[in-house]
Amino acid sequence: MTKDFANRGRAEKAPAKKARPAGKPRPSRATPTRGKPTRGGRNSVFHGPSFSSGTIFGAIVVLLAAYLPGWMNDQPSDPAVAGESAPRSPNVTFEFPDLLKDSEIQVDTTPYQDNTAVSATQAISFRVQAASFREAKDANEMRARLILLNLSATVVTKDSPTGTWHRVVLGPFERRVDANRALTKLREQGISGVILQD
Repeated sequence: MTKDFANRGRAEKAPAKKARPAGKPRPSRATPTRGKPTRGGRNSVFHGPSFSSGTIFGAIVVLLAAYLPGWMNDQPSDPAVAGESAPRSPNVTFEFPDLLKDSEIQVDTTPYQDNTAVSATQAISFRVQAASFREAKDANEMRARLILLNLSATVVTKDSPTGTWHRVVLGPFERRVDANRALTKLREQGISGVILQD
């Protein structure tokens, strides 16, 4: 048999390795696995049975942690002692329905009586004081302002130990409801009034 010694040297020579740059790290030779790579560079695969069993195990641990102390305290160690140590609920009776049924309460109903029941000799009238001034000019200006608002106003002059006062008064009103309506109109204009009873 003849051999080709001319090509013999080429076949036995191994290919030359390429030189790696100094700052470049050596590539890893790990075998690739299935799945998509994650941020950390590792591949992750969702495994359903592992996830389900972990969820069930976690739920059991949570339930035991929540209810086990109660079960341990509720179950007595000795059944004979259990009957003696069980707390009894107190017998509660309510006496208020019986007390209220047999008693009579006195109530003053005069504030709720109708105004028509009052006789003519006891007639009550109401006035609303809008303001009080030392100067008659200021009182007349306020009166004119209230007349323009369709409120019948008068100026009443009174002497007192502190001096002479000029009061701007609305009314008289026969019913308190009418006096309250006039007071509401004053408050809508930014005037704080006072209801006076004659």
